[in-house]
Amino acid sequence: MAMPDRVAQRRAMLLAAALEAFGTRGYHAVTVREICSGAKLTERYFYESFKSLEALFSALYLDLNGQLKSATLAALAEVQRQSAASAGLRVERFAEAALRVLLEFIRDDPRRARVMLIDAVSISHDIQRISTAVTDDYQQLTRSFIELLFPNARAHGVDIDIMAAGLLGTNIHIATHWVREGLKTPFEVVLRNNLTIYQAMSAYWPRLAGSTPAPLPQTTP
Repeated sequence: MAMPDRVAQRRAMLLAAALEAFGTRGYHAVTVREICSGAKLTERYFYESFKSLEALFSALYLDLNGQLKSATLAALAEVQRQSAASAGLRVERFAEAALRVLLEFIRDDPRRARVMLIDAVSISHDIQRISTAVTDDYQQLTRSFIELLFPNARAHGVDIDIMAAGLLGTNIHIATHWVREGLKTPFEVVLRNNLTIYQAMSAYWPRLAGSTPAPLPQTTP
């Protein structure tokens, strides 16, 4: 193998060991030596790819979120493709597709949830900044979702940014609660209850859209 390929392979081994260690025992209970032992590499190779344990956690966190986002976008694209060939867009179908991806991502490997939903908010200010940036990215995706499904929402007094933050926060808190209880609640029950807020939005929108537009009040500097 060429040197860059060997470095990439060792980095992947360290990330796999990090998922096992962070995902089962938590960041604060893990050392560099333990990671190296899990990856079957010496500390020399750890510092070849990462300057610190926190840098490794950050890389793992971003990698997991990249996997989740790719899966979510693929699921939404498929729903949009199917909707274009049938009866049009439906809030519940988009919401269910995205939520199912999130909950399956957690259920299929609960170690991911420990990293993404629990430890990421308690390690350091630097990790919190990264977590905030990732959350903002998902909030923008949610915002686009709202604009697509509820056109002219702003003209009827709906603050899309607040709605996007609220919907995303609901999804995250429900998923975190599910993880903390050990995934005891059946998958479909968690999904169905999470969907109720989107179903309420869908039911309310025709009434709101048929009302007299009420623009948001202008704020003063």
